[in-house]
Amino acid sequence: MNKEQITERTIRSLAKHPYLWMLGLCLLIDPFFFGSVGNIPNNALMLECFGLFGAAVIFSFRRYDRGELSKPRLCVFMICILSAVLLGAISYTNSQNKAIWHFFGGCILMFTMYYFTYMKKFRGQLNSVLIIGLGFMIKLHYILVTSVYTRQHDVFSFDSTAGHAGYIEYLLQNHHLSDFDPRDRWQFVHPPLHHAISSLWIYLNENIFHVGHDPARESLQTLTLFYSMCIIVSAYKIFKFFGLNGRSLYIPLMIVSFHPAFILLSGSINNDVLSAALVMGAVVCTLEWYREQTLKNILKIALCIGLAMMAKISAATIAPPVALVFLIVFLRKFRTNGKSLFGQFCAFGTVCIPLGLWFGIRNYIKWKIPLTYVSEMDKNCEQYIGDRTLLQRITDFSAYQFSSPYEQWAWLDDTGKMHGYNEFNPLTTLLKNSIFGEFINEGCFTWTYTNTFARVLFWVNILLAGAALVLMLFFCIKKPNIPKLFFAAFHITIMVSFLKAAADYAFTCTMNFRYITPTVITGAVFIGMAACEDNIKNNIIISKLLTVTSVLFSLMTALVYTALL
Repeated sequence: MNKEQITERTIRSLAKHPYLWMLGLCLLIDPFFFGSVGNIPNNALMLECFGLFGAAVIFSFRRYDRGELSKPRLCVFMICILSAVLLGAISYTNSQNKAIWHFFGGCILMFTMYYFTYMKKFRGQLNSVLIIGLGFMIKLHYILVTSVYTRQHDVFSFDSTAGHAGYIEYLLQNHHLSDFDPRDRWQFVHPPLHHAISSLWIYLNENIFHVGHDPARESLQTLTLFYSMCIIVSAYKIFKFFGLNGRSLYIPLMIVSFHPAFILLSGSINNDVLSAALVMGAVVCTLEWYREQTLKNILKIALCIGLAMMAKISAATIAPPVALVFLIVFLRKFRTNGKSLFGQFCAFGTVCIPLGLWFGIRNYIKWKIPLTYVSEMDKNCEQYIGDRTLLQRITDFSAYQFSSPYEQWAWLDDTGKMHGYNEFNPLTTLLKNSIFGEFINEGCFTWTYTNTFARVLFWVNILLAGAALVLMLFFCIKKPNIPKLFFAAFHITIMVSFLKAAADYAFTCTMNFRYITPTVITGAVFIGMAACEDNIKNNIIISKLLTVTSVLFSLMTALVYTALL
């Protein structure tokens, strides 16, 4: 096969099975890292060197066979490649920061593959693969330097009897759901899909592949990396559904692929990322069903929503906007296709409702736990902010809240005196938390000047968030259609649910962006539309501004997150 045939076959395969390709990639790299730079096997470097040199040999001899390289040039080229590989291996061995070597090595590999497969005919697809690939490398770097105990939420440890890690370990050891009131153990009240998959992953690693105790658990981040990348793939499919191409595609794809929220999720072993991945899968399937109302497509939606709720019950926030699409289509096609659509809705409910609610119903029958039960915290804890109403908090934009780009938490000194303040405004907290989480601060970087990049990233993020909100309003009012209204309804549903939780559970930790990560994609869609020439007249300036802003956002993210300790 020639270059064009190879590129075309690869692009078609990627387009047809993107999630399987991503799963294969994550499974392929797992034995080389097991989720941590400290778990890299002793022979991994040798295999990587042989792989790089072998690829160079194949490439060189193909060019030699085609007459593009003379024998003397071939020999010189092979010597140079061998020398570079050996020098790189020596430098890597002596390096204290091996993760950054993998990051830059992966990026170089991505650009090399892009160069040798590039064809103008497939420029859009190859550019998209490159953007997604570079985002993948940042996420891989992040999990290599991030333990399953670092920057985690409610995980605790695998030798504890509570937290997400304790939940996973319980299923691994007992092979059944809790036979006690799950409210007695922190986080056991969550539906078990994520924890069951994680326990199965550990079991296979330990008992089939004979991976050690700690590496088997660290390698859970291979799963969360895959889930996070599924979100990016779903975002790409959504952008293509809306007809975004060229710059109007690259801008939102860069924002999503490089967004810190998905970097943080890639290393988080709780159930947030799987739930978000399945919710975005439901969004993709809903758009496909809107385009073609078939039983197959609606069952895909049912599976995604049901499984998302089996991972985390709050995934039900996707249900109202999906129901809105169902209702509009049903009213429009009632006369011509009403009976068929009604049958589809029945099939949807038959699959989705049992999948999503069986665990909650089980807990209600056994222990009278409400379906909407949420574990509550002690109001006497330091992060309680219920002394002010939600309205008071959400309208307070005091300047001191913007003095630091990092989320603030009050703390007590040895004398019991409180210092600092707890973030209280949900909106300002989201702007900080969306890019740094709640654990990253001034002391988390290898170099102190990284804090300057972090400040730039913070303000660029504010610009993009503001632009996304304005553009969402513009397109839904001036140029409405059902998919746009679906996205706006989804965005509003998530935000209303978030603000209600912020009001009902007045703690700083409640105002975490991990609960509303799909809003990155709902906002990015409208930013992409603004960069499309067909949507706004004389939008050259807008398009260029969005390009510069998104590139700056991606660059600052890379600089900040590759400098994390």
